[in-house]
Amino acid sequence: MAKFGVVSLSVGKEHQLNLDNLREPELRVLSNSNIIYIYRGSKSKKIYIGQSVNFLSRHSQHYSGTEEKFNVADFDQVIVLYSTYFNGSALDDVESQLITYFTADNPKAKHQAVYADDYNNIINQTAGNSVNEYTEREKVATEVVLPFWEDVLGKRGWVNTPNLDLLRTKALVKYSPIKKLTRQQHGIIDEILDKPAKSFVINGDAGTGKTVLLTHLVAELSQKKPDAKIAIVVQPNWVKTAEEIFKVYGLNSANVVVGTSIKLVNYNKDNHIHYDTIIVDESHKLSRRGNKQHPSFNKVYEGKFSDEENHLEILKKLGDQIVLMYDVLQAIRPANISRTSFKSAIQDFERRYLTTQFRIQAPAGKDYNSDDYINGIKYLLYKDTGLLAETNFNPDFNRDVFRDGGPDAYFGYFKTEPLRNLFDWIEEDRNFNPENVDRVLAGLVEDWKQSDGKSPAIKHWFEGSLAKRWNSTQENWVNSKDNDAEDQVGSVFAVQGIDLNRVGVLIGDDIQVNDKGILVANKENFRNVNGKFSEEDMQLTENQEEFTLFVLNIYYILLTRGIDGIRLGFWRNDAFIEYMERTLEINS
Repeated sequence: MAKFGVVSLSVGKEHQLNLDNLREPELRVLSNSNIIYIYRGSKSKKIYIGQSVNFLSRHSQHYSGTEEKFNVADFDQVIVLYSTYFNGSALDDVESQLITYFTADNPKAKHQAVYADDYNNIINQTAGNSVNEYTEREKVATEVVLPFWEDVLGKRGWVNTPNLDLLRTKALVKYSPIKKLTRQQHGIIDEILDKPAKSFVINGDAGTGKTVLLTHLVAELSQKKPDAKIAIVVQPNWVKTAEEIFKVYGLNSANVVVGTSIKLVNYNKDNHIHYDTIIVDESHKLSRRGNKQHPSFNKVYEGKFSDEENHLEILKKLGDQIVLMYDVLQAIRPANISRTSFKSAIQDFERRYLTTQFRIQAPAGKDYNSDDYINGIKYLLYKDTGLLAETNFNPDFNRDVFRDGGPDAYFGYFKTEPLRNLFDWIEEDRNFNPENVDRVLAGLVEDWKQSDGKSPAIKHWFEGSLAKRWNSTQENWVNSKDNDAEDQVGSVFAVQGIDLNRVGVLIGDDIQVNDKGILVANKENFRNVNGKFSEEDMQLTENQEEFTLFVLNIYYILLTRGIDGIRLGFWRNDAFIEYMERTLEINS
């Protein structure tokens, strides 16, 4: 039994609605019910989304002559959506979801294609309700929004992507500044807005919504402080995505700049722009001065920044308020700012912690959850490092997440033929769910050169007759147009900050178990030259320990990419299997 209904109307030349042949219950819906309405111009392709308790009255208001967009958009169709679930919270939720989906469905529009009731304040409207604010939210998503999008809008040609699951995988949806936030996320944003003279560090594990919080913060700053100069610092593999998000959602004003830290610093050397707020995604990857840098990286320390030792200290001089998204477990190379320098630079910052896990979704009906998995992976990798105290670690995790041997288990591993088994596993999911983004990832244990990415004939991974190559590009790899993109093995540089569905991970021999039963990195088996300290620097015990943390962090990142499931394979590293089974008590 359908949990929603629709009334479809045509809009005449004089903006009159054609109410002929409507039944009395339908007329009652139009005049006295909680509804969502969507106007569409069949020629202009423009969309207008709103909510009302009296659609007929709202229609008259729209065409009263005071709303310019209704005078020029040439709307000639309207669909009214009603449901047994619709109340105030549900209407807000459905409206924001549909705005997000329609906007992401048409990102290449030359002009704004999606409008809404007071669109400029839609972002602020989401502040009223947290993600789990009302009890029927899951039913609304599955029994109303999904079938309405696919069976009504899709079949009538109102949308370009009728498969809603496919649309949901797009960055424009996942990081939309119109999506609902948790109360915790809202509280952090409100505090940042209320304390413009204070800087903040937002600590969060992988998948806790740091990037989503960033897009919402930019949106709210743009709306509430339109004259403020804002800089958003992101990693190179996310610049284009960030620019597209802010453009599609109308946030690319002259006062908002997006780029890498190097681009921002070098630009300000000549232009001397000071920012009201600088927001840094993945601040654990900010660079430091050092001989492991490309020469162009160290040029930022010339001139007026010659006394600084890292990008964070420079950024602090360029902005009044600095907001850092940070995860101590995601620094992966000597070029990244050291933990000691980071702590020194943020002594006066306010620290806040995100705790809700969004990325990982444990299968329904299981006794374990996403937090059990994350805590288990932390324990597996970092139990002997002293770092767990600096994270949101709970030692009382349910180990059943690692013992569940069923085909639908979130976690699993293969002891033989790792390359073949991992690719077979994700290929199975592609056949069931073609819209999913599934990948095999690996530690940096096979050689790769920049020029290799241009030739599909050059392979890097060999197992019997099977041969695979590393990711052809680091920038926007998951959307690569290569014919073999899904069959490439992804490195950490291609997926840091990226959500995937199913993930296979090859654990290589760059991480080993020493005679004390402790994980240590093996620099001889680690193939990323820029990820190592020099021979001289490696003589220092602190650098040896730091290098081990870099390699552990790489695997932590790879092991926390998967939304729907993960499987491990072991590349020349059978010793890790025994260590993992013992540490996580898998066979107990």
